[in-house]
Amino acid sequence: MHFAQDYSKTAWIHSLVDCTTMLCAPLGSFIGNRLSCRFAVILGGFMASTGLILSSFATSLENLYLSLGVLTGIGFALCYTPAIAMVGKYFCKRKSLAYGVAMSGSGIGTFILAPVVQHLIELYSWRGALLLLGGFVANLCVCGALMRPIALKEEQLSGLLSADEENTYNKQQNDLNSKSACKPGQPIRTDCLNSCVFFQSLQEYSFFLMPDFMVLAVSILFLAYGCSVPFVYLVPYALNVGVSHQNSAFLMSILGVIGIVGNITFGWLTDRR
Repeated sequence: MHFAQDYSKTAWIHSLVDCTTMLCAPLGSFIGNRLSCRFAVILGGFMASTGLILSSFATSLENLYLSLGVLTGIGFALCYTPAIAMVGKYFCKRKSLAYGVAMSGSGIGTFILAPVVQHLIELYSWRGALLLLGGFVANLCVCGALMRPIALKEEQLSGLLSADEENTYNKQQNDLNSKSACKPGQPIRTDCLNSCVFFQSLQEYSFFLMPDFMVLAVSILFLAYGCSVPFVYLVPYALNVGVSHQNSAFLMSILGVIGIVGNITFGWLTDRR
């Protein structure tokens, strides 16, 4: 190893990326809801690309923990949740299949990038490979720019309203606003406003207490314990038993293919339920 460290310490890089991505996923959802999914993905792509580029200049394993593990992980978190959420906005029918195709992107990346990254490491060393990957991940900013919000239905419906209907609608809105507005000299009930905001937030995040969601969260928690182990130790184990570097990377490609087939198949089966 370049820093004379064993696999148990270098494996923390992969664990930190996964952990940071999952822990900061609500942050990506928050930014996507408050600002836009487009902004969240562009910001996440910039942070992930910056983390990979900085990692190519790392001088210690601790630097990789921060740049590749934390910074890149936060960038992936900002991209992951809004990108998945946009699928639900674009698709109404066969939504599960659409989610399956979207989730299979990680499998496609593993299938293609595993041998490619190994080839880049052999040609340009791991520093050059990280630098090239940083430029490649910067394309997430371009992908985020393509995530335009869907408002075509509303625009078409608003265009179909006649002038009389539009005037009636505007009058009703003005009457409602005038009734809800505060009169001159009347104090603002901040306690009522705070209560409304509190109950609105409570209703928005009430799904955390749903039994189905709690069971799903616990199931994914136990699933995550063994999910990262093959990706971290499969290649080192193959190298220790005498498998070549290219064939070891091919094993990762096999995992990617299995992920592609599984995501698409179960998405298709869910739509047929």
